[in-house]
Amino acid sequence: MRVIKVLLLILFFFFGMVFFVQNTEMLATPLVLKMDVFSISYATSPVPFYVVLLLFFVIGGVFSALYFLGERLRLTGKAKKLGARVASLEKELQAAKSSGIAPSFPSDPAPKADDAPKADDAEEENK
Repeated sequence: MRVIKVLLLILFFFFGMVFFVQNTEMLATPLVLKMDVFSISYATSPVPFYVVLLLFFVIGGVFSALYFLGERLRLTGKAKKLGARVASLEKELQAAKSSGIAPSFPSDPAPKADDAPKADDAEEENK
């Protein structure tokens, strides 16, 4: 699986480089970003388009990494909490077994169709 990931990263890098080499003229055109809100106005100095493109790609990667890091931390905390709960329940079960009052769990708690009372049996009981 690691080899496949490395190959996919190499292919992504290759196609990215081909894209940049073939579109150098268009990507090098200067870009001025402006923002006019109410009476406040802001404009950047001319920046090549590829710099803006790469900047937003990196910003997207950082936000994605932060999101998944937060999700990973949340799930790790949840796993620890559930692990502690399992350990507590196992300890409780061991204490119950050692005191001789452990509940016995049937291997198949669901009733079977053969166990259900039949209509003939019910009529015989009513007589």
